[in-house]
Amino acid sequence: MQIFKNHKTFLEWWWFFCTVVLAGAVLTTFNVFGVLWQADQTKITFLILVLFTGVTILCGRESYLLSKAINNNETISKEIQNRYETGWFSSEICLTLGLIGTVSGFILMLSGAFSDLNLADPSSVQKSLSNMSLGMSTALYTTLVGLICSTLLKLQFFRLNIYLENYLGKANDEI
Repeated sequence: MQIFKNHKTFLEWWWFFCTVVLAGAVLTTFNVFGVLWQADQTKITFLILVLFTGVTILCGRESYLLSKAINNNETISKEIQNRYETGWFSSEICLTLGLIGTVSGFILMLSGAFSDLNLADPSSVQKSLSNMSLGMSTALYTTLVGLICSTLLKLQFFRLNIYLENYLGKANDEI
């Protein structure tokens, strides 16, 4: 049991990662990614998901290195926190990309909606509403994916920061 206690930081990240992979598998089963592909005209949601995946793996690497350092009782310099800034920055980029997708979706919605609109022709109104719904789905899906990925990245790096500060606090108490 001592080995698990010494690698608590990494094992906590691993639990989180397995949960995310399981959620991804469930979403794939329900074809959520296919719906996203069809609904998001800008494909920004997939850029956000790729960024989320890469930074989550980076967080796993950092949690492993921190667990190893804690296990070996190594001294950790404060500069390691600068590497964690990548995670915080990436979470803000996910949020920003989600907002860019929102604005892009509204632009798509409004640009094609009224150009060929003829209120006397029902097919013209249907086409206009169809174009508007594609733009709106782009706006809403990119916002949702950006918010979720940003929150999950912040959660990961928040936990990592807590473990680092606890370890640095214990190291300073021993000196």
